[in-house]
Amino acid sequence: MVTPFLYIVFSLAVTSAVMSLAFFMAWRNFGRKPHALTWSAAFLAATLQWLSVIHADFFPTTEMFQLAENGFSTALVTLGLRGHCQRTECTWLPSNLWPYALAVYSIVAWHILVDPHTGLRMAPVPAYAAITLILSAIMIIRYRERTRPAEWAAAISIVVVAFTQVAASVLAFMHGPVGDESIVAAYLHFNFLTLPAGYIGMSMLIMMMMTSDISAKMKKMAIQDELTGLLNRRGFTEYGTRAFSGARRAGTDLSVIMTDIDRFKFINDKYGHAAGDDALAHFAKLIAESRRSEDVIARVGGEEFALLLPGTDLRSAMALADQLCSKIGSTPMDMTSIGLPMTSSFGVAAISENDVSLDDMVTRADRAMYRSKRAGRNQVDLESSQLMLALDGTLKPVTSG
Repeated sequence: MVTPFLYIVFSLAVTSAVMSLAFFMAWRNFGRKPHALTWSAAFLAATLQWLSVIHADFFPTTEMFQLAENGFSTALVTLGLRGHCQRTECTWLPSNLWPYALAVYSIVAWHILVDPHTGLRMAPVPAYAAITLILSAIMIIRYRERTRPAEWAAAISIVVVAFTQVAASVLAFMHGPVGDESIVAAYLHFNFLTLPAGYIGMSMLIMMMMTSDISAKMKKMAIQDELTGLLNRRGFTEYGTRAFSGARRAGTDLSVIMTDIDRFKFINDKYGHAAGDDALAHFAKLIAESRRSEDVIARVGGEEFALLLPGTDLRSAMALADQLCSKIGSTPMDMTSIGLPMTSSFGVAAISENDVSLDDMVTRADRAMYRSKRAGRNQVDLESSQLMLALDGTLKPVTSG
């Protein structure tokens, strides 16, 4: 091998080994996602492929080297596609891609051992790579409704490399049965001009794409309550502040409901903390069922929950709170052979001209909830500034006229 080419291949081997290790560490430390381990194996195959090129003289025959080098390359391509399929939970490709890889490799092996043909030996693997890369790019773009910037970058780089592989396959096929020196030179120069930059660039962007996945997961973990799956207080504040600002700018309705489980300490003390956790999960499931996608639902304290309802006026929020109160009271939590009754208290507030932040609404709804507890629990109340005394002596929302 010409010395400059040796340096390039050695750099590709080192890069592949580093990428293999990086994906392995990502698999081990960030949720053990199967695609991370698959990509680690893919880059390990690439490392072995480049090392086999460097040490081609170590193989007993040229045919053995060609079989090994094409085998590692085919494994790299197949594992790369499999990793993208795992990441995007693709269902339109077969779960087992190895029969297709074996078919491609069989063509190569046939034209190495049985019917030697330079062009037909060299062309199938880059053609196979081009197909798998295009499929990978499609998976990335179709994976989510709003493709992330890192995903766009990875998909574009994959498509660019796919086209270089198409060109490489055509040049390889043009070698003919024994190979033409001018075509061999063109093929080598094209590969070493495009492959290192494309391969390394694509690899780094795939790593960036995975990094964005990890970042999104960490952000989700930071704002999500692990027990109930709802938002936590931080998530409620983050999403709720945006909803409050939007309602204030547009002059639209916005209501908040605060609620918690009545006598939760009694459940914990009598049945144990495991039963308390089950009660929280049961309660969260009931209040989150059939809610709209724009509603913000969160566990903001031990047994305290909040619902922020964009576009919902006070009357509608009161009606919803009444429904939830009734639903929770009539849906006991399953505990082995018995059903554990559960009730809850609710406080409701709607956005007012005096509110300068989400906290103002939450504070008023929280006061109303504690007033409902003092009044006997298992009921709904409104913050006093939003109540009026009706002719029959009852308190009604000011908005009901």
